[in-house]
Amino acid sequence: MTLSVVIPAYNEEHYILQCLDALLAQRDQLHEIIVVDNNSTDRTPELVRRVAEDNPVVKIVVERTPGVAAARNAGFDAATGHIIGRIDADTRVRHDWATVLRDYFAREASAEVGAVCGLNNSYDSPFRTLKRVAVQFQINRGLVGGDRSIANLHGANMAIRKSTWDKVRGKASARQDIHEDMDLALCIVKEPERIRQLSDLWVDISPRRALTSPIAYTSYAWAGVRTFQQHNFRGARTWFVVYLHVAKFWIAHALIWLPHRAYDPGKGRFSVRSLLGRPSQRSLPVSGVLGPDTELAEGKAA
Repeated sequence: MTLSVVIPAYNEEHYILQCLDALLAQRDQLHEIIVVDNNSTDRTPELVRRVAEDNPVVKIVVERTPGVAAARNAGFDAATGHIIGRIDADTRVRHDWATVLRDYFAREASAEVGAVCGLNNSYDSPFRTLKRVAVQFQINRGLVGGDRSIANLHGANMAIRKSTWDKVRGKASARQDIHEDMDLALCIVKEPERIRQLSDLWVDISPRRALTSPIAYTSYAWAGVRTFQQHNFRGARTWFVVYLHVAKFWIAHALIWLPHRAYDPGKGRFSVRSLLGRPSQRSLPVSGVLGPDTELAEGKAA
């Protein structure tokens, strides 16, 4: 069970080295690390090539078509491992991440599982401890993790069998105004193949998305509705659940937005200067949904 890892990247010079360091700490478990440069205009490709000089396991693929789905597709197509792990450029995998994936897919009981996703916490976040406690509470209650069947994937922490990708490659949408990881998950369950959520598959992610204004986040959340529309789901109950989740995530985001803006991760405390300053936020990976401090062409956020 060889493991390839694909990382779509657009202008991630401040995060890509930490991402690669965390993976290279477990390089013995990895077949290859593929960074897909999606038209970066900063030093991201240069930094990746420097790392690759000393670490042949690291490869770089260039994808000119803008958008996360196009970058993901290029990376998945180039991957040669039995399993394709997928993370974001600001993800930092935990020390046993690769081992957990390889061991899980090698089990006979997992033969019908086409993809998995894991759990996460946020580094440099004022709510890191609170989130860890909250997630553990949900694990104990059986609400998340525990090898439970789900119908969604999280692009920052997931893996798919290469054979499963070959099945859904022509069905996954390349639209830039939907959630590409959710779309991929819906394609997988229609095969039908199972998706499992693992309690032991952990990563740490950047809290940058929390800095996105609630107005911009509205369009991002609404992309979830467009994703379900893409798959022609019907039934009042289904759409009630979809709209309920959109509202829930928007409210949660609105509540944490100001505290994250006021938090200075370098000093580990809240400050008025941080609140009034210009936030360094992540471009949302949906066409036309960009933060006020970004200067990206539409659809290029990866």
